[in-house]
Amino acid sequence: MPVRVGLQFIEKWGSDLERQVRQYEAQQDKKGQIVFYGPSNFTRWSPRFGMRPLEDDIIGASGSKCAVNRGFGSSCAEHHLYYYSRMVRPLEPKVLVYAGSGNATAFGYTVDETWELAQRVVTYAMTDFPDIRIYLLAPNPRRDETEQGIAFKNAYREKVIAFCAEHPNCTVVDPRAYEPLLRKDIYVDDGVHYTQQGYDIYRDFFREVLRDELAQF
Repeated sequence: MPVRVGLQFIEKWGSDLERQVRQYEAQQDKKGQIVFYGPSNFTRWSPRFGMRPLEDDIIGASGSKCAVNRGFGSSCAEHHLYYYSRMVRPLEPKVLVYAGSGNATAFGYTVDETWELAQRVVTYAMTDFPDIRIYLLAPNPRRDETEQGIAFKNAYREKVIAFCAEHPNCTVVDPRAYEPLLRKDIYVDDGVHYTQQGYDIYRDFFREVLRDELAQF
């Protein structure tokens, strides 16, 4: 499969992914946590964007922090695969929450191409950490959906479902099946990213999805 994107710099959005990765590496986060890996819906779950941090929202049953945010904006599955060895592997995650479909159509990837890349990320994680639990996200909703966008999301979701059916350590996570996330009033002006109210709902969604994992922290 040809590489279609700048893996370190995205001219289309003026985004320097390498800089974001170096900043994460400098944090020296704790190993063995729940790692959230994917594009900007995770990235923007941060005080940098005026939001309460993911790490304060996703906490263990004991009240301890147990999540690490490895979202990097403007990225797609090609970037996730390229940076896996620096963004995920060093953290030795106990649990991986992975969103691989973001920005795919913006970069011209088909559903099959996107899933091939995303599946490699998951396969790397399962190979590196045989006991890992993986939560694979189907695409997020957005305020204004197009027919083309819905078709892509449905097709990608079906691939996630089929993969998880064959791998008992993988669980499907479908934000579009969670009714509160279908509200139209939880987005900033771009209609894609959440307001704090939206992230409050996103928090509740993931606390429910990860209930069994959070009980272990």
